[in-house]
Amino acid sequence: MDLSGQVAVITGGARGIGRVFATALAEFGADVVVIDVAPCDQTVADVQALGRTAWPLVVDISSGSRFKPALVEVLKIAGRADILVNNAASTGRRQLLPFDQIDEADWDEVMAVNVKGMWLAAIAVAPFMRAQGRGRIINMTSGTVFTGQPSLAHYITSKGAVIAFTRALSRELAGTGITVNAISPGYINTDGSRELAASADRQAFEHAMVGGQIVHRIGEPDDLLGGLLYLVSDLSAFMSGQLLNIDGGLVHY
Repeated sequence: MDLSGQVAVITGGARGIGRVFATALAEFGADVVVIDVAPCDQTVADVQALGRTAWPLVVDISSGSRFKPALVEVLKIAGRADILVNNAASTGRRQLLPFDQIDEADWDEVMAVNVKGMWLAAIAVAPFMRAQGRGRIINMTSGTVFTGQPSLAHYITSKGAVIAFTRALSRELAGTGITVNAISPGYINTDGSRELAASADRQAFEHAMVGGQIVHRIGEPDDLLGGLLYLVSDLSAFMSGQLLNIDGGLVHY
């Protein structure tokens, strides 16, 4: 697969899954817009080390007045947008809390980052993709939508909305050459998941997350690359509005 000449946009690109995704797309020739609320220096260095161009954008993706115009300006410089990976996500205070102990500010933050941020990113890239007659949008959801993991009601609710948004957006972009699909990971070894586990009984939490899997281990960000590369390629041109479970066999759906 050759992504030379393509520009990929990745939210939540400073670390974890986003950093791995950015580096992988650069390895196949894409230039990358790396977006995060935290500094993106390490990811930018990874992309540049592969001889590709990286544009860092440090911004809160839940702010329509700041994020959308900033991304549009970067894309004008890049000249195009071929791939959007909506990867950024929040769990609020990174604590496992019963639904009636989640405060309103945390609920609002999770919804704003996990749902509103995707919508804003799609609005920014869609005109470029429409003009090109081709685009790939990949939204990251979560297997917790299907398992109903306790004490993550705000996060799970937001990720359910991501699936609905994926389906709605795919219909609205029908006939444009733009496909919209979602990846539903299982429990993946990232800083964020480790912080969540640390807020509870880590061993019990991790057992609850992976105990029902067919592949009995915690996933790594690299385990998601096959799905990502398929969805950004022409091999997936006949697929839109769909959900790809990459979760060690946890969800049969």
